[in-house]
Amino acid sequence: MAISDAWLTEKVSQRHITITKYADYLWLLDARGVAYLPACDWLVVSDLHLEKGSYLRSYANPLPSLDSTATLTRLESIIDDYKPSQVISLGDSFHDKHSMSRMTFDDRQHLCRLVNKVNEWMWVEGNHDPDLPEGIPGTSCFEIVLDGMVFRHEPDEGEQRAQVIGHYHPKKRTTIARRRYSGKCFTNSESLFVMPAFGQFTGGLDIDEDVMLTLLPKRLRHVFMLYDNIIFKV
Repeated sequence: MAISDAWLTEKVSQRHITITKYADYLWLLDARGVAYLPACDWLVVSDLHLEKGSYLRSYANPLPSLDSTATLTRLESIIDDYKPSQVISLGDSFHDKHSMSRMTFDDRQHLCRLVNKVNEWMWVEGNHDPDLPEGIPGTSCFEIVLDGMVFRHEPDEGEQRAQVIGHYHPKKRTTIARRRYSGKCFTNSESLFVMPAFGQFTGGLDIDEDVMLTLLPKRLRHVFMLYDNIIFKV
């Protein structure tokens, strides 16, 4: 852990971080799209979708080839700020099973250096990446349990414990003082916490769509929206 009280106070005052509580743990929600649990020194990120750009480009989508570079650079800056003992990448870290064959040598080396910066890096299995690519450091797992809370990529309807998931790429639209805003978001109820997608080309699913309302009805949910490097509750 590298953060200090002074650093945190400044970031909260600038709306770069907000503090919330979930499953009896304090969470620092960072406007850059990650969550940090100071009690256990864990950094949580979800849905990196590395090499999504090259995947879409192979189907004639005119996208640049720098999405993995940008995603890794952003993540490295965050890890340098927090210096966590453990990083949890909450599934769909790699866009498909051939991602590493398309990744540039420099990006592959960058990824390995980044993983090796922390004591433990946990790759939670996602629907896009059920198997960790060969040669990538870190530990692959289906889920991680912390007291009465379980981290996994997709929700389990029969789960009695509080869940932390990715998969849905939540986003929110809102109007404040006659101005319209749209951005990724964290959203949670008492038993389900959904992380925003971190990857460069990940898009999002509006939390007012039926599939999201089934998971998190309006009357039960809290929403923390990300916009222009600030985070605010809506």
